[in-house]
Amino acid sequence: MKITSVETIALRDNSDGNVISWNPSFADSEDGPASTGGYDLTVIRVHTDEGLTGIGQCEAPSLVIDAIIHCSLGLEALLIGEDPTEVQRLWQKMYNSTGVFGRRGVVIGAIGAIETALWDITGKTTGKPVHRLIWKSFTTTASDTDPLKRVTPYATVYPPGANLDELEDRLTFAISTGVKAVKIEEWPDQFGNVDVNTDVAVIEKARSVIGPDRDLMIDVQNRWRDVGQALRTIEAIEHFNPYFIEAPLPADNIHGYRRLAESTNVRIAVGDWGFSTRHEFSDLLDRGRLDVVQPSSVRAGGMHEILNIAENAYRYGALCVPHTWCHVVGVAAELHLAAVTPNMPYFEFPIAFPASPLVENLLLPQFEIAIDGTMEVPGRPGLGFELNEDVVAEFRVEPY
Repeated sequence: MKITSVETIALRDNSDGNVISWNPSFADSEDGPASTGGYDLTVIRVHTDEGLTGIGQCEAPSLVIDAIIHCSLGLEALLIGEDPTEVQRLWQKMYNSTGVFGRRGVVIGAIGAIETALWDITGKTTGKPVHRLIWKSFTTTASDTDPLKRVTPYATVYPPGANLDELEDRLTFAISTGVKAVKIEEWPDQFGNVDVNTDVAVIEKARSVIGPDRDLMIDVQNRWRDVGQALRTIEAIEHFNPYFIEAPLPADNIHGYRRLAESTNVRIAVGDWGFSTRHEFSDLLDRGRLDVVQPSSVRAGGMHEILNIAENAYRYGALCVPHTWCHVVGVAAELHLAAVTPNMPYFEFPIAFPASPLVENLLLPQFEIAIDGTMEVPGRPGLGFELNEDVVAEFRVEPY
């Protein structure tokens, strides 16, 4: 079996026009690009001469990913004619061959999307689910040496709402799905943007809605500028028992993260804001002394690279809780990662407002959360999911 092509699938849902970009530089611009006011997803599909295909996803502009794959020095040219089941060799080939202009950032994201697709194909070829193929040995652990059959998502409620009433409504909807944990984000006029009293009011409302037995995560999205500001709010909300505080400081402030982590008993989590590969996460663990690393299943370099990151975190006594947000092929990858990673108690699962078929219906079969808050690890070959071609046909656009 040989690889014949790598396809870029750009998907765009304009939704109701009220979706606000995660990028603060775009949010206030009347002339913002098309990435505001809707959902933008980039899926890749690897094709073979035997008709088997595999899917992956990258959280990056579709035109950029398409260029990385299809330019004259791109990833597709490196893969044509190769055996797709030689996954780790091909990862190294892509990594080596793009070393001058890649190694991190969006190139690694594209490599990771292809790597996920290659694991998908390999699983289909061998008749095994991906988690049976990617197993990685950690240090001595009391956990089982068989993959988990069920794993636990946390629900990201995004956006959290413009006021406390909207927050309550959205959290109520989230916990109605059965999830054991939820995460809320900073938001204009809400958490992380006004003052400590506002922060306390938001977290008090969140805890009152979800109750004492669910875990509550909080994403500051790099809003706080110094350790003192971060500590003031963390100390004020600590009695609400947050599971972790995510991205409290600017992403590159590694020394600040160390000071913060050493000054509070609340877990400090970092990693989805552009960090990638085991090398950057090693720096976060070594110099930053983080409690939780958050490699992105759609940015960090692929499934095996996340296992490398998780293994390193395990040696530091840290958790690995991967990011994916609304990128549901990334959720499919997370299911398999959580099945074989002893320090991955949760993984991210999206609950988007407004809802979108690109989040809820892009994959078949659809995700299901059981009444106990867990999800079944697919036993089907590969990732265990296929693209919903009706959704692809409705929302596909040219890369932009």
